[in-house]
Amino acid sequence: MEQLNELGYYCVTRHPADARVLFPEARKAEELGLGAVHIGERFTVKEAAVLSGALAGHTTNLGIATAATNQNTRHPMITAAIGSTMHALTEGRFALGFARGVAAHWEIIGLPTLTEARMRDFTDLLRRLWAGERIWNHDGPAGKWPLLYHDNNLEDAPPIGFVGVGPKTLQMAGEIGDFVVLHTFFSDEATTASVEAVRRGAAKAGRDPDSVRIWAVVATIPDDLPDEDRLRRRVGRLSSYLQGYGDILVKTNGWDPGVWERIRTSEAYNRTEGAIDANATIETLEELDAMFPEDWLASAATGTAAECADFVSHQFDLGVHSVIMHGATPDEIAPVVEAYRDNRPVLKRAVAANPGRFAD
Repeated sequence: MEQLNELGYYCVTRHPADARVLFPEARKAEELGLGAVHIGERFTVKEAAVLSGALAGHTTNLGIATAATNQNTRHPMITAAIGSTMHALTEGRFALGFARGVAAHWEIIGLPTLTEARMRDFTDLLRRLWAGERIWNHDGPAGKWPLLYHDNNLEDAPPIGFVGVGPKTLQMAGEIGDFVVLHTFFSDEATTASVEAVRRGAAKAGRDPDSVRIWAVVATIPDDLPDEDRLRRRVGRLSSYLQGYGDILVKTNGWDPGVWERIRTSEAYNRTEGAIDANATIETLEELDAMFPEDWLASAATGTAAECADFVSHQFDLGVHSVIMHGATPDEIAPVVEAYRDNRPVLKRAVAANPGRFAD
């Protein structure tokens, strides 16, 4: 069976999370011929480096990517060691993806907010460390360290990527990244504009605009899931994203800010403590579902397996190179993958199993 390197999934997407599902998910993903598994880190039992190592030891063909972790939670030498270790364990199947995270969260827990300057500086440090450079007295946006060093005896290093929502982050990703992961619940217009932002950044840096691999992320919610699951993965998941960075997601999609104001000030939206997708009652989810405009919720693959597969295939028409089917396990999306395989689109550019690389 040919491996579909252009398709990926997110591991351990249910909440509360059970990290042990990682193993049967990975087995099923390789059986289906999926190309990659992505790790979305949460500060629960979803620490990205641990999950990456577990996947490395439990897979043979699947690409593995953090999508994403955050640079401010680890010393750069530790992050460099994670990347090198995973690169060696997987024989080059690993990619290291970063994201800004939520500024208010960093302030609350006492970590520096991730600015563009800090992300640029940290990325440069990682690449220099992987190249074997000893860095003395670094004093830059990412931090201040008397000495940074990293000895790995490797000929190569993992690609670096970014998960982004707004055009500034995506343009930066195009300038300095190897791959980009867009956000879930992007409209067609938002996806097209995001692809253009990445390509614009690459061109600005003097790079081939098509040299950065772009992943769309599609919430995939087949009809055969239980009703509560479908609510939790559709309106529940979107509500949780809006909790963290609602203004930028609404702006990026061109959604009505007045509607967003009514939703976020409603009693239903504010009654759940913590992430709505993980903690809201079914009654709250039903109330929210009635409040959200249908076009906000339409940016997901829903319906029959064939309809979901068509939605996934449509993403390639918008300029992306790959698609992550988010929110469902490989078992749950197996019919979608088979329907996609039956009508697999012609890719404009072949991609590798490593989520940050092309095949050519």
